[in-house]
Amino acid sequence: MIQRDPEAYGVPYGYRARVGLIVVGPNLNPTPEICRMLPPYVQVRETRIHMDPVVNVQECSKLSALLPGPAGLLTEGMSSPLLGNNSAIAFACTAGSLVGGPGWDKKEIESMQSNSKGISCTTTATAAEEAMKFMGFKKIVIAGPYINQISQKFREFYEASGFKVLNVTGLEIEDLYEIGATKPSQAYQVAMQAVVPEADGIFITCTNFRCSDVIEEIERDSGKPVVASNQATAWHLMKLLKINDPIEGYGQLLRKVPRV
Repeated sequence: MIQRDPEAYGVPYGYRARVGLIVVGPNLNPTPEICRMLPPYVQVRETRIHMDPVVNVQECSKLSALLPGPAGLLTEGMSSPLLGNNSAIAFACTAGSLVGGPGWDKKEIESMQSNSKGISCTTTATAAEEAMKFMGFKKIVIAGPYINQISQKFREFYEASGFKVLNVTGLEIEDLYEIGATKPSQAYQVAMQAVVPEADGIFITCTNFRCSDVIEEIERDSGKPVVASNQATAWHLMKLLKINDPIEGYGQLLRKVPRV
């Protein structure tokens, strides 16, 4: 027998909160990972932008110019004179939101908000920075699937944001489809390879790098809190929406409230 949620029955979908995700075309994992880390009453909508399936500086640098259009399309589906504007939009791509160096993410946010009719916008690079500061990280290690060229962009960006980057480790994968097909066990392995005793926490990069299933395991085995790209994106969207429900199963970050 189908059970109706007594809170949701008879009210519009997304009546409490709505989020919009801008995802690069070849990516498999951002939307399902982020959806599972949000409360069930948050309605999630997604749109895509084109990207050749190669993660390097040249391709990632092309994404920024594409963002206003998708932000506007998402806004059409989330603005409601009846439900209000309790919505937020995220560009769910880590490399694409920092590849241009310090301030690149802020320019992307301004670009999206120029077409979002007052709906707050963020990027994954921004979300990760905010989440790591919220968790008290000062010395970090970075683990991800990337080639060294991209990994070093992460070092430069987060050092400019005030973090001391002790180690950067990557799987040297350039193909986006291959990154999307990685297993959570690979995220576990590269995170454990990156961690050093002096680190305050671990940052696992890339929204197409599936790791939500192993965040708790990494925290337990490393003794360090984890901030991961999709987890941080979900966290920052909830912060923008003033949602303070603790979320279990995906690390300390999502359990810690209030999100201020």
